Amino acid sequence: MRGRIIEIAKDRDGSKFIQRRLQVADYSEVQIAFEEVMPDMEALWNDVYGNYILQGLLELGTDDMRSGIGQKIIDGDVVSLSMKVYGCRLIQKALDTLAPEDVANIVASIKGKVWLLVHDHNGNHVIQKSVTKINEFFHQASVREDNAAHSLLFSSMDIIIDEVTSAMKDLAIHPYGCRVVQRLIENCIGSHKTKVLDSILLEGLFSTLINHEYGNYVVQRVLAYGRPSDRAAIFDAITSIILKLSKQKHSSNVVEMMLKYGDATQRHQIIEEILVGYCVDENFASKSAAVSMAENAFANYVVKTSLDVLEEGPQKERMFNMLLSSVDDLVSIMICAHFGVF
Repeated sequence: MRGRIIEIAKDRDGSKFIQRRLQVADYSEVQIAFEEVMPDMEALWNDVYGNYILQGLLELGTDDMRSGIGQKIIDGDVVSLSMKVYGCRLIQKALDTLAPEDVANIVASIKGKVWLLVHDHNGNHVIQKSVTKINEFFHQASVREDNAAHSLLFSSMDIIIDEVTSAMKDLAIHPYGCRVVQRLIENCIGSHKTKVLDSILLEGLFSTLINHEYGNYVVQRVLAYGRPSDRAAIFDAITSIILKLSKQKHSSNVVEMMLKYGDATQRHQIIEEILVGYCVDENFASKSAAVSMAENAFANYVVKTSLDVLEEGPQKERMFNMLLSSVDDLVSIMICAHFGVF
């Protein structure tokens, strides 16, 4: 194989053979493979089969080998590679296996192009991986009290944060952008998290995002990982239209999350709105909101979540009684099986 590794790596069966061999190879064999692919890495990094050899070397090679591959990637075109089907997988593997300083350097190389990558079918995965990996290194650096590493990683994260928050209005409702925003909300800490949450709050985006097909996921992440003030802002945006939102596909998910992550007062107020409210059906007949919601394809999940989060007491008893009083109507609708009220 020596002298033909590049050629063999680009063949389906040859690639599989080299991958298996790397799993059991000793240092000298891995070194041979590394030395042979390094001068012509570009021939493999976006190849359907060859990219797996580079991923294997990143996973199984020495620290020096990983660093060498990482530097070659940085010296190439990280942005272009990230937007390719197989190239983006190599970049993600590099982010998973390289040392913090190498990861920081990869992120530094995409400065000014974050928006472009977030909008790309492949590139957005690189940004998501960058967010999760840098924040993982943040935690490790904090535990070790490694101020130098912390500062380097902080600067790298600034690159992503600044470009995403400056375009939050667009990215929060984008099919790929909303995923990046969610990763930021889930993983960022300190001033970075504050900047992301503030960019959503100060733009007044909650009312737009709540029933948006992509934006609703951002709101759900804010409810789960945000500050009490963020949950209060969302509560204020939905509390007067709970019944309407509960019957809509996307916003019903937000109401459910509000019930799960809101405080006791917020939960009480939402459920009280359901208990005292009335809806008019297609025959212009008035019926209790709880029953009307139980019959709805989306709102029935809100009622179920209400029952799940309610502690034993007057509110739960009132809701059960309302549902039981209309059990004959509910039985005729298959979704009533979710509640276990009969």
